[in-house]
Amino acid sequence: MRFFFIFSIILYSCSNSPQLVKEFIDLEYLPIEEIKEAEMLHTHNGFLRVKVIANTIKRFKDVQPSLIFSDGLEVIFYNDSGKVQSFLTAESAKIDETNNIMIASGNVVLTSSDNKKLESEELVWDEAKNKIHTNKHIVVTTGREIIEGKGFQSNPDFSKYSISNIQGVFNFTSAIK
Repeated sequence: MRFFFIFSIILYSCSNSPQLVKEFIDLEYLPIEEIKEAEMLHTHNGFLRVKVIANTIKRFKDVQPSLIFSDGLEVIFYNDSGKVQSFLTAESAKIDETNNIMIASGNVVLTSSDNKKLESEELVWDEAKNKIHTNKHIVVTTGREIIEGKGFQSNPDFSKYSISNIQGVFNFTSAIK
């Protein structure tokens, strides 16, 4: 008798109200795809322009950003002749496919093929404008100097860049003499 009483209380307390389920799991914000350990290639006119290597990618439908990268990623930018021009690493990124903008965040490091290095907490790549920029604090390290600032703009190969609000420049060649 006791068993039936406890069993009936358990059954009575469980319900499958569609409204409660909908509130618990909002299907509108669930990804339509989730990919682990992925590699994506972006080409233009048949030439490899960008390779993205990510641990987790989630794709969403009718929501921006439509792609979410998490658990670390690496982006490799190529020039017109197929040579690597720069590498970008970050903890995560979001891609707005409508506007062709990627926002990388969390320990972002951009390294050029000639070993210049940019470090920031956030970096935006605007594919349409072919520009990389941020308004966050940055540190640029070259073979001769370390430059800190707040605000940065560059082309993807990191060969031409500008820094806003420069906070310090250290030239190693004068320190070595």
